[in-house]
Amino acid sequence: MPSRRRSLRRVGRGGVASADRPSESAVSLGLALRARTDELAEQITERWEAGRGDPAPVTERVREDVVRFCRSGTAQITTYLITGVAATAEQTASQATPGRAAANQSVSLADLMKMHLIWRDVTIEMLREEADRLESDPEALQLAVAVSRSGSDAAIVRVAKVFDAHRNQLQGQLEEEQTRLTHQALHDALTGLPNRVLFLERLAQSIEGAERRSIHSAVLFIDIDRFKSVNDIAGHAVGDQLLIGVGRRLREVLRPADTVARLGGDEFVVLCENLYDVQNEAVAIAERICETVSQPFSAAGNELFTSASVGLAFVRPGDDPHVLVARADSAMYMAKQRGRSRWEMYHPDFDEHTTRRAELINGLHRAVERDELVLHYQPVKDLSTGAVVSMEALVRWQHPTLGIVAPTEFIPLAEETGLIIEIGRWVLTEACTQCAAWRAEGYDSIDVAVNVSGRQLEDSEFANDVERVLATTGLPASALSMEVTESVIVTEGSVGHEVLEDLQRIGVRLAIDDFGIGYSSLSYLAKLPVHSLKVDRTFIAGLGTAHDSSIVAAMVDLAHKLGLEVVAEGVETEIELEQLREAKCDEAQGFLLGRPAPLSSLRESGALRDDNIEG
Repeated sequence: MPSRRRSLRRVGRGGVASADRPSESAVSLGLALRARTDELAEQITERWEAGRGDPAPVTERVREDVVRFCRSGTAQITTYLITGVAATAEQTASQATPGRAAANQSVSLADLMKMHLIWRDVTIEMLREEADRLESDPEALQLAVAVSRSGSDAAIVRVAKVFDAHRNQLQGQLEEEQTRLTHQALHDALTGLPNRVLFLERLAQSIEGAERRSIHSAVLFIDIDRFKSVNDIAGHAVGDQLLIGVGRRLREVLRPADTVARLGGDEFVVLCENLYDVQNEAVAIAERICETVSQPFSAAGNELFTSASVGLAFVRPGDDPHVLVARADSAMYMAKQRGRSRWEMYHPDFDEHTTRRAELINGLHRAVERDELVLHYQPVKDLSTGAVVSMEALVRWQHPTLGIVAPTEFIPLAEETGLIIEIGRWVLTEACTQCAAWRAEGYDSIDVAVNVSGRQLEDSEFANDVERVLATTGLPASALSMEVTESVIVTEGSVGHEVLEDLQRIGVRLAIDDFGIGYSSLSYLAKLPVHSLKVDRTFIAGLGTAHDSSIVAAMVDLAHKLGLEVVAEGVETEIELEQLREAKCDEAQGFLLGRPAPLSSLRESGALRDDNIEG
């Protein structure tokens, strides 16, 4: 008994309510009390069996009552036991035969007295341990001390009532905690919307309803377009506020009976039931979702503009909930590929796209390790001399079974999964190593350019990695140009700005890639640590028309006034080349001047020579 008491007290004290975790303590104490009362009932039975002899049936009933008390701990049973012992003994004596009355009465009374003492001893022990658990309740502790000193029936009844009330309180707290934990397990902590688990449960019920009552339902998978840019530019706190706002708007445009859930990240899913014209009604809901998400959001003093891509799939009898969500997901990705801010209805042909996407993601995890990546280089030439001044390194993926995978297909997946960090580090190392080798061969004027993603600029070690690679390869920092799209660095004070400033201190040259098609803000050009602008192909392709020629000329003039060089991307015709010369553009690259090619082809074609540009 002593050793058991010590172990039980350790359990009990672990459940004492505290200021910081009252609900969990209530649960622990409730469970510990329940276990202790069951254990006490077993102890009474064991001790009674050890000394029972040949008790009368009435004493067996008393034993059962004591066991019942220990299991329930109610004050009513306590009172019954205290007042019922004497009455039971008198009844036993009156029913005995004259010749055996005294003996039977004596045995019954002895057994009853023994049982009563056992009950009192165990009850006092239980009350002491409960008092230990209730250190914050002075009244209960005082009564328990009084019981331990006097052992009177009246004190026991008083203490039993106190603990009975406390037990009821604990039960209420336990039920409240169970309700809270259940809600927490089934809802998203950020938005308060149902999570994946609860959504799949409701979807399974809807599928059963479709089988029994021909209920028409639809699943809509929603993904916020370019949400990563919001996190990159404005920060994750603003991104969280955007997600909360999206969840609020979705609830507002949906019917009360519809279920909207957040699956994680920027992915939401909606279950619409009881649709009579299922296709047209679901399409109307998808259009309302696209419209409401496209309206500007206000978050932490920022005005945010975004959109949503939506995929639709219809519930059919016998569908698997997970498969149904995957179908809607496939349709959503097709909406993204076809331009974003739109909806697409699931078609079985989309499954092939989903399968390929999963295969590419799995393959990307091992692409660097298996030497499946290779760099192609495209020359950048000075428009006044024709000299090759730089080589842009462009990563290509030679998949073992799929062949060459286009960058437009695997780079977004690398961004999404975070693998762009590892791939970018490999590209940087390979490009700097190769440029250092060219310079050792006598091509002293050739620089190298690599593309940098927003995810890389979020990496606090990125600038250190660049510095280590330059030191290892021996390439001067001024020979390395890092190209960043303007959407990544347009917002002043973003995380990327600090990294760009670190790169500038190292001596690396910085260029804004695809200039003119993102979120241009000319006021930032003078503030950013940038050396050059690369004008996007969409403007170059229009050269020869008065409108686009004027725009390009204005871009070049503005950049020069800010002390920046200008590089034209995607030059493919002689007319474009001549127009760029007239606009006094500094450098150019494109198929007319040299296609991206692997290192072996560059050597064979002599692409590194300082050729004059014809025309």
